Amino acid sequence: MLPMRFLRRLALLLVTLPMLAARAESPIIQQTGWAAWFNNAAINEHFGFISDVQLRSKDEWAGPRNLLIRPGLSWYVKPGQTLSAGYAYIGTFNRDAEDAVEHRIWQQWVSSYRIERLNISQRFRLEQRFIGRPGAPDVYSDRFRWFARAQLPLSASSGAFTQGAFLAFQNEAMVNLSGRDALNAPLFDQNRAYIAYGWRLNKTADIEIGYLNQWINGKNRDTVNHVLQVALYTFFR
Repeated sequence: MLPMRFLRRLALLLVTLPMLAARAESPIIQQTGWAAWFNNAAINEHFGFISDVQLRSKDEWAGPRNLLIRPGLSWYVKPGQTLSAGYAYIGTFNRDAEDAVEHRIWQQWVSSYRIERLNISQRFRLEQRFIGRPGAPDVYSDRFRWFARAQLPLSASSGAFTQGAFLAFQNEAMVNLSGRDALNAPLFDQNRAYIAYGWRLNKTADIEIGYLNQWINGKNRDTVNHVLQVALYTFFR
């Protein structure tokens, strides 16, 4: 049963990474909430539109901290293989300082496939980040992100999954390729481990709620952010 073996290993990874983060000396602990909408819409059989919009709270849910808007265009290379590129705006609303803005250009490759009932996707993303910092020089940085997600329908049907409950497991690791000295210095930037319960409303929409553990590798102190995330996924073909 390869899918269940894969699922167990992924679940072990999601449990182990937060434990490793907790071993960091005196990490900053935060509690936040993220709301997200991820959308994929086909323009024709070869090209599509991709976007996500996210609103993230400050620590202890004390108002909004980040607004992320990330549109892009996709090329469907072949079934299960998609190349995309686009722009991202990230606004940061600081409590005791001037607000900040980051602009990004990004490119990614997504590979999606199925093993029995398990739907798996991997994403490899490059980002060119133009980071505005109030009271300090702006920073340019290149970053690489590797993302893996597994979705397990809870229904017993072996056919196409069109409606019902599911579990989702995912992890994303990020590496700074340039500009590290002005950011957090190490090569490794952060890790995001996530587990969620979701419901497929119909063939075009999923909704899910889950726990995300964000471990940020800081220059002086690490941060462990415990996130409650609510997400809507829409897809139109």
